[in-house]
Amino acid sequence: MADFNFAKTEGKILDFWKEKKIFEKSLEARRKAKRFVFWEGPPTANGHPHMGHFEGRVFKDLFCRYKTMRGFFVLRKAGWDTHGLPVEIEVEKELGFKNKKDIEEYGIEKFNRKCRESVWKYKAEWEEMTQKMGFWLDLDNPYVTYETKYMESVWQILKMIWDKKLLYPAHKIVPFCARCGTPLSAHEVAQGYKTITEKSVIVKFQIKSEKFKNTYILAWTTTPWTLPGNVALAVGKDIDYAIVEHGGENYILAKDLIEKVFGQNSKFKIQNSLKGSDLIGIEYESLFEVPALKSDKSYRVYDADFVSTEDGTGVVHTAVMYGEDDYNLGTKLDLPKVHTVDETGKFNSFAGKELDGLYVKNNATEEKIIKNLEERGLLFKTEAYEHDYPFCWRCDTPLIYYAKNSWFIKTSAVNAELLKNNFKVNWVPEHIREGRFGQWLKEGRDWAISRERYWATPLPIWKCEKCDNKTVIGSIKDLEKKSLGSKNTYYILRHGLTERQEETKMIISSRLESDKYHLVSKGREDVDNIAMALHKAGGGDEIYASPFLRTTESAEIIGKVLHKSVKKDDRLGEFVHGSACEGKEHNVCPQRSEKEKFENREDSGESRNDVRRRMADFINEIESRHQNKKILIVGHGDPLWLLDAIAQGRTEKEIIENKESSEYWYPKLAELKKLNWRKIPRNELGELDLHRPFIDSVILKCSDCGAKMKK
Repeated sequence: MADFNFAKTEGKILDFWKEKKIFEKSLEARRKAKRFVFWEGPPTANGHPHMGHFEGRVFKDLFCRYKTMRGFFVLRKAGWDTHGLPVEIEVEKELGFKNKKDIEEYGIEKFNRKCRESVWKYKAEWEEMTQKMGFWLDLDNPYVTYETKYMESVWQILKMIWDKKLLYPAHKIVPFCARCGTPLSAHEVAQGYKTITEKSVIVKFQIKSEKFKNTYILAWTTTPWTLPGNVALAVGKDIDYAIVEHGGENYILAKDLIEKVFGQNSKFKIQNSLKGSDLIGIEYESLFEVPALKSDKSYRVYDADFVSTEDGTGVVHTAVMYGEDDYNLGTKLDLPKVHTVDETGKFNSFAGKELDGLYVKNNATEEKIIKNLEERGLLFKTEAYEHDYPFCWRCDTPLIYYAKNSWFIKTSAVNAELLKNNFKVNWVPEHIREGRFGQWLKEGRDWAISRERYWATPLPIWKCEKCDNKTVIGSIKDLEKKSLGSKNTYYILRHGLTERQEETKMIISSRLESDKYHLVSKGREDVDNIAMALHKAGGGDEIYASPFLRTTESAEIIGKVLHKSVKKDDRLGEFVHGSACEGKEHNVCPQRSEKEKFENREDSGESRNDVRRRMADFINEIESRHQNKKILIVGHGDPLWLLDAIAQGRTEKEIIENKESSEYWYPKLAELKKLNWRKIPRNELGELDLHRPFIDSVILKCSDCGAKMKK
């Protein structure tokens, strides 16, 4: 065995599997057998595979092979996770961006295009690792999360959840990453905790009442940045409190915490005892001058059931917009809900000139707040405090708890069912059932699904501008049905026969500056017949044409019959073949047989994607310019062929595949066709694209009041 060559032996086995299609045969032999369902948790191919991925795939392959050997049919479809923050952050690094503002200035469309390109950066490495380690997966037919089919399936699921009344909007406290500019789910938060040491402060809130002259309420916080947003203090009505004299001033705090706050060796004197209920309603001076937070209910003491004597002073500083308990109390009491911090994590103008624009999770900012309080005699003490704090699992920015509008899935409504099903799972190791996973389920928090980002599946939710009605779209068919669109009707016409001798030589003439080919008499006659047919069918409202002689002459024949002027547009011009082909017969042109290579171009010519871009740009402009019109577009073979594909929202892959189908269409000379124009969002190539910013432009009709609905 000393001379056994592992690498050579593995290579032989892998070659045998591939040559004999062993994996495919293992599936086919069991296709009608009982299924064992396996979902491949997809990797993101914009990062290198590592040993952690290798180990995980070993376990997956082990179970799939075991179940296959037991006679089950185990479909193993590969997948690629191509959406989300991991992809966006890598692109941001590449472009040198620091926040969402940089992305929006750069342009969402351009940024998402970069994201789409980046996700396949290490695809070859992933596939090589998968094959070399013998992990059997169908890599030829993967699911890809940025593809329309997958995104539509997500919409379908969300629609089902909406129909069950488990999807709802709310203004709540959410864990928020200021750098990424988006909330995170509880699951995401759980991945980013770190043990850190920060400054905690005990602050002096001066009571206004004459009854408590020269007396301060002490409140403790580990987040000094929330103090400008303070709007109330919370106590427990049944907790025992005391008025303690120390250093010539009187302080109110929980009895059980006196020694912890003042220290065992400190000189203090208990002046009086009282219940929390005795403090309710007391007014105090605000720490910072924030006019927007003032109301007849602000800066008072209230009872709250979340107050305890485990830490701090037994008094909770309440900043309504920056804590879940605070927010719930503020909602119950109708306290002002005003942010002193913006969504970039910086103080806004409400916090005052001294703090305006400063990032809140910054030591210098924290020191500035503490120094301000100290100089005004409102700081009792500071001390180091070690605790677990959540960081963004992707960009490592400390999270803040922040009140904002989000969409939630009401997982709390099905919590009992989730817990019940958890006990049916064969967990290995077993303790996870009631341990980490079970405890996470027991929390039963509603799932915050809003991600205010760009490269992802947009929530299919539209809201009426007039009556506030909301609707969730569950499919592209549903989207088309409810979309307003332009209601234009489009006809496309290829020019008639010309001096280029299309029926025999087909001389290439794709440059306007050298255009010299007129319609011949047969070409004129054919177009005239089309014009008469259009006239009998009710005519048209607009005629647009390529500026070439053959297309202009064709359009003018129809314009004369319909009494319409012709508008020329360079974007409708012929497909530019390149100087090597210009003036020559079509059968010698290399582009002739390369209609499946959409990025190929000859020297100074165009690619077919160039043509798609200009045709999509033209039709998008026409869609926005006209409403409920009959529009004729007169052009050339390839551009009109591609425009027909744009009308249906076909991808490059679908256009190529369509060439082999019975539905394939390519315009003949003087052939008129009504476009099957779909009311769908399209990208710059005219492909159906559900991503932003294309989906943002789709407007629906409200089923309740008939007004416009927007995303």
